[in-house]
Amino acid sequence: MRKPAISVSMPELKGILGRYLEAPGLSYAVKIVGHPGVGKSDAVRQTAREKNFLFIDTRLAFKENIDLGGYPVPDHAAGRMIYYRPGFIPPEEVPEGFDGILWFLDEANRAHPTVIQTLFTIITEKVCGEHRLSPRTFIVLAGNLGEEDETQVTDFDDSALDGRLAIFHLKPDAGSWLAWAFREGLHPSVLRYVAAFPDRLWDERNILPNPRAWHQASQALALSCGLAGESELHQELCREPDGQAAKMLKALLGPAAGAEFVDEIVAPRALTASQVLAGDAGKLALLRDDKIPAEDVLWAFSGVVAELRALAAETGGDLKEDGLRALCNALAFAACIRADQRASFFLELARRCGLLSRIPEALARMDDRCAAEDLRNFFSGILSEP
Repeated sequence: MRKPAISVSMPELKGILGRYLEAPGLSYAVKIVGHPGVGKSDAVRQTAREKNFLFIDTRLAFKENIDLGGYPVPDHAAGRMIYYRPGFIPPEEVPEGFDGILWFLDEANRAHPTVIQTLFTIITEKVCGEHRLSPRTFIVLAGNLGEEDETQVTDFDDSALDGRLAIFHLKPDAGSWLAWAFREGLHPSVLRYVAAFPDRLWDERNILPNPRAWHQASQALALSCGLAGESELHQELCREPDGQAAKMLKALLGPAAGAEFVDEIVAPRALTASQVLAGDAGKLALLRDDKIPAEDVLWAFSGVVAELRALAAETGGDLKEDGLRALCNALAFAACIRADQRASFFLELARRCGLLSRIPEALARMDDRCAAEDLRNFFSGILSEP
């Protein structure tokens, strides 16, 4: 039976990696799994830089067992074979100026089974073939999920190897990604879009979109298309909604996500998930007056469900004050939508988010007591239905 991976966000993963690099002598390694493009490599690379470690990136999918052990060369004088140290494996001593070595073995679950067997001695004995590694060499493995993300992986199931790994499933969150993206100076339209629709950062059920694709889209807009600002991008997409810039975005983000991004730039939606969860009073008033298109309401609430689901997964369903306030705000908006949409929203809270038991507590926080009571009765009616 395979050891299950523990879900972590990007900040949590970097914290775990930081602690791992501070503790030499450990008999285990860290393995990171996740969808393509969610930032596994970036997390490891950034942590190595922050800890002043030499970072060595090796793609195991392109290696054979002999590559790790070194090519045999005859020693005629001694009558034996010797193995020259491969240039891609870490040196025996930590180079001057560094505090350690982080050897990142990417695409580990696409490696040949004989290569995977070599990982045992690398992890437990700090030996690769006949070549010793420094005691200050730390091993981090990474790989995609396989069938879940349509990646071809090696059919290799070994509980003994799993017993030497701490396995984490990286699930990116929009908040930490946006903080990074702002520091890196990503395109303002990308920042604004992901901030307004955080559930669009990545699609857990599909490969695209993902954080890497949004970074690439930002590069394409600013560097390839020369559209560094929001006004330039808006003008270009309004002039040619299916032109070169739009097609580049669809190629990088995927046809559906790319089209949604283009549509938002050309004709912004009247309501977003972020506005619902933040309890935007102006948008709530417009909704009460039936001045927000039904399509935009559905779009916003699909994002609300995705965000609440992520929040529930992060806290194990034990929402803190901020989470309860977000749920309360969502319920306030739900009080103003059609009954069938409201019923669907309650069912999604139960089925996808597991937040059925938190609804009464969130209702108690609503300022509009009449609306809260109506929702409570509506909620009770749903529960009583056969």
